[in-house]
Amino acid sequence: MTGETVVYRNEMNLVPLRRFTSSEIDIFFTLCNKLKEEDTNRIAIPFKELKILSNYYTRSQDRFLKELEHIYDKMLNLTYTERSGRNFEKFVLFTGYKVNVDEGYLSISINEDLKHILNKITSDFTKFELQELTHLKSTYAKNMMRLLKQYKHTGYLKMRLEDFRERLDVPRSYQMNDITKRVLKPIINELSSIFPDLNINKIKAKKGRKIEWLEFTFEPEKRIHSKKAPEKSNKYRRGYPHINREKTPKWLAYRDLNNDYMKDKTDEQLEADRKAFQEQLQKDWED
Repeated sequence: MTGETVVYRNEMNLVPLRRFTSSEIDIFFTLCNKLKEEDTNRIAIPFKELKILSNYYTRSQDRFLKELEHIYDKMLNLTYTERSGRNFEKFVLFTGYKVNVDEGYLSISINEDLKHILNKITSDFTKFELQELTHLKSTYAKNMMRLLKQYKHTGYLKMRLEDFRERLDVPRSYQMNDITKRVLKPIINELSSIFPDLNINKIKAKKGRKIEWLEFTFEPEKRIHSKKAPEKSNKYRRGYPHINREKTPKWLAYRDLNNDYMKDKTDEQLEADRKAFQEQLQKDWED
């Protein structure tokens, strides 16, 4: 059952998979894969199929059943939050979770309030091959893979270190040396084959020596265009962002980086950059 593809709205990348083991992450996204475009229908997944898709090869049935129970306990703490001013609502993604040992299947459905996460997706989505995820070992590599897949056509992601800790569930006790050795190193080792030319750049705060940002650069995937599309260079200089599909102009993209780009620009040049960007944006959309 190769070629299975996971697709979901980008907003799910904002929800950390806290305390999930490597195999639990695999099972979680296998469930996402099976539930996509199923609306709120309850589906039944045979244990055998679930194991194959999630690359689960532990022979012990008791251990497998315990993992199925533990993963839903953790999913109950996976809350999606919607805020409006001081008001907020919290939802769990999956409902109706049932494990039938006698007949050998798991049944599950998605929450009515969150069905848009996996259904009728046309924009702002993350997409990756399930097999790519399940063949990774490190939980940090698995979670970083799905984040980078959101930016696969730009080849650039910049995150505050605190956001990185939150998204990847990095222990608060980890100092920067620990993060480099236990988190960033496995990410580079395991994801370089999926994201060619993957580099991680540590950016210090403007004041002091503390690392404030992590910058990820890699060779972007080429889009398939039905109309003419100019070829883009795949060469990147470390520390400089690629102009991404969100059409971020240089005068905005370089704003927070530790370089001298903005220092050499006059107000007149900034205005010229803005005008050129607006003209190019209009041209791109017309094409």
